[in-house]
Amino acid sequence: MKNGKKIVDVETKNKDTNVSLNKEGKIVEVTASDKSSAKTKRIIAVILWVLAIACEVVAVLNIFGKLELPKLSQMAWLIILIVVDLIFVVCGSMLWKKANHIDPASEKNKTKFWLWNNLGSIVSVVAFLPLIIIIFTNKDLDGKTKKVAGIVAIVALLIGGIASYDFNPVSSEQLEAARQEILANGNYDKNDKGEPVVYWLEHSKKYHINKDCSAINRSNTSDEIKRGTIDAAYEHGLTEPCRICIKKIEKAQVTEDIGD
Repeated sequence: MKNGKKIVDVETKNKDTNVSLNKEGKIVEVTASDKSSAKTKRIIAVILWVLAIACEVVAVLNIFGKLELPKLSQMAWLIILIVVDLIFVVCGSMLWKKANHIDPASEKNKTKFWLWNNLGSIVSVVAFLPLIIIIFTNKDLDGKTKKVAGIVAIVALLIGGIASYDFNPVSSEQLEAARQEILANGNYDKNDKGEPVVYWLEHSKKYHINKDCSAINRSNTSDEIKRGTIDAAYEHGLTEPCRICIKKIEKAQVTEDIGD
């Protein structure tokens, strides 16, 4: 390896993310989640979303005087409930998006695929929009409460919607195509199980097929190079190959064809 960079294994196993060092402290193994973990994450996400809707319901009941909360003012309780609502929405959405990268949906039905990948944004609208409407249309709320609580709810809706939206959705077809592409070029490294592996840095936006790629071996990059299957790379949000690696492979293939 150039620059003496350390290789870090990122493998897909049947347990949640865990980091451990070997006796020499040179190899760090980072295990990725499998499909059963994706199911668990989705269940927890749904539970968090239900709690978010519950916060909204409590806030609405408080506005209509059906549920009086102790000690604090009505405005204070509305703000607290909106913030807690937002926390539940965002945490649930993060888990949902993580699960979708571990176990991606099929893109055959475009509408269903979009809804599945952006369910968090839809939940965000459901968790805040009705409350916003009620806050601004309820005649019993004083002007200050309407203004402050309304603005907080609108900001929460925007934050929740943006944080929940998946700007880089992954499909099962896309993941399978990436697997086949790596196998097809025939120029890849393998792990101990004989599976093709790719490489990336902590803050990479793309995965690398060649561990000696100049993009990850520059002196100003991280000292650790992570190594894992394409599934592990996709789970970490890396869905495109490095252009330098691809060009190098294409050049090698051309040279080989000329030699033949």
